[in-house]
Amino acid sequence: MELPVRLSEIPAESAHQYPLTSQQRDPNQTERNFRHVVPTAWRIKGELRIGALMGALDDVVERHEALRTLIHYDESDGSLGYQEIRPPAPVPFTVHEIPTEPGPSRDEIAVDLYVKLHEEGLEYSVIPSLRAALYRFDDGDAVLTLLTHHLFSDNWSIGVLRREIAACYNARVDGVPAALPAPAQYREYAAWEHEYLHSDKAAAARRFWLDNLAGARIFAFPADRPNDPATLTARTAVREFLISAADSAKITAGATRNRCTAWHLILTAGMVLAEQITGSSDITLLTVNNGRVVRDFHNTIGFFANLVPLRVEAGGCASFKELMLLVRKASVDAHQNMLPFGELLELAPELMKPLEDPRAVPMAFNYVRPAVALAEIQLAGGVTPVIPPEEVPTMYHRGTCSWGLAGLRSGELRFVIEYEPSAIDPGTIDRWGSDFVDLLMAIAGRPDQAWRNWR
Repeated sequence: MELPVRLSEIPAESAHQYPLTSQQRDPNQTERNFRHVVPTAWRIKGELRIGALMGALDDVVERHEALRTLIHYDESDGSLGYQEIRPPAPVPFTVHEIPTEPGPSRDEIAVDLYVKLHEEGLEYSVIPSLRAALYRFDDGDAVLTLLTHHLFSDNWSIGVLRREIAACYNARVDGVPAALPAPAQYREYAAWEHEYLHSDKAAAARRFWLDNLAGARIFAFPADRPNDPATLTARTAVREFLISAADSAKITAGATRNRCTAWHLILTAGMVLAEQITGSSDITLLTVNNGRVVRDFHNTIGFFANLVPLRVEAGGCASFKELMLLVRKASVDAHQNMLPFGELLELAPELMKPLEDPRAVPMAFNYVRPAVALAEIQLAGGVTPVIPPEEVPTMYHRGTCSWGLAGLRSGELRFVIEYEPSAIDPGTIDRWGSDFVDLLMAIAGRPDQAWRNWR
C-alpha cells in the first residue's frame, strides 16, 4: 500500500494541504461520484426561527473542516492527492411553502420529500459539502432536508451533524455560545491514520491479516442470472423484513445471555446461511464498520466507514452458541487489528476472486446503530427523523447486494436487502431473507441446538 506523504513533508507554504485518508483515495473514480451522498430529513414541530437555523448551519460548517474541504486528485492516480481546507462559506439554504389542502397528508409529503432527496446529487468539488432545504406546512410544522457528500461524511457523521445543528440553533435563540466542545478535525484523523500505518501496531495487524486471510475467499451469493452491467435496471430493488419489537428484544436478550451482542448474533445467522448456500464451513463475510477505532474522533464529521472481512472456520463448532462465541472472537480480533480495506486487498489479493464469476454477487452486512440519541437533537417544539414506511434504494455502487439492519424507535428491527433485480429474482431474495430471520430467532431462542441441522 502506497502511503500518503507525511505532514512534515508538506512545504510550509502549503500548510493548508493535508494527505488523503484511506477512505478518500479513489483510484477507480467511484467514491467521488455525485450520487455518493448521505441524505437525511427531520420533521420539526413548533415555532422555528429561520435566521437562527441558517446561522446554525453556518456554525457547523465553521466547526467542522471536513464540510469545507476540497480534494485534489492526481490526474493519473486517484489514490494520490491531498485535502485543502477552505475558509467557512454560507450553506446553500432554500425555504419552500408547501400547500397541503387538498392532497396527501403532511406525513405522506414528508416521506415523499425524503424519498426525492435520494434522487439528488452533490458534486464532491463544491463547498461547503452541505445543502439544506426547509419545507414549511405552516409556522409550526416543517421538514428540514440535509445532503452531504460521502467523501466528507458518513452515517455516523449525520448523527453528529444533527446534534450540532440543534445545539447551535438553540444557542443562537438563547443568545449564548453553543455548549459544544471543540471537535477533533478530519485532517487530524488523516495524520493519526498515517502515523498508525507506520507503527509497530499496524505491522502486527498486517501479520494478523496475512495469517487470518490466507486462502480465504469472500462469500458471494449465487445470482439467478449473470450480473451484467449492460443489463442493469435503472434502480436497485429493496425487500424489507420487519422484525417485531418483541422478537427484536428476544434477539438482544439471547445474545446477552451468551456474553455476545446483537451484532454477533446477526453475524452468526449470516455465517450459517452462507454455509447452507455454499456447503463450506470456512466462511468470510464482508461487513461495514464505522471506522472510528479511536474515541477522539467520535464527534468528528468525516468519512470514516470501512469494510472489514470476518472469517470463521466453523467446522469444529457443534451448537449455535459455540459458533456465536467464535464469531465474537473473530469480530473482536478484527476490530483490534483494523486496517483500511484497500490494504487488506493488497495483503490478500485472492480474497475477492469469487467476484470474477458473473453469477457471484458480493454482499455486505451493515448493522446501523444511532451515533447520537434523539434526546440530544431537539430544537423548536420537537424533532423526529423522517422514516419512510419502506426503505429507499440507496446503492450507487451497482452489482452488489446489501444486507442492512437498523433499530426503529418503536423497538422493531428493520432488515433490508437491497439487490440487483436484473440478476436476482424476488423469490430468491424472499427465501434468503426469510431463512435469515428464522435463523436469528433460532439462535436467540435455542443456542444449544446443532447449527448444521437447525430446522
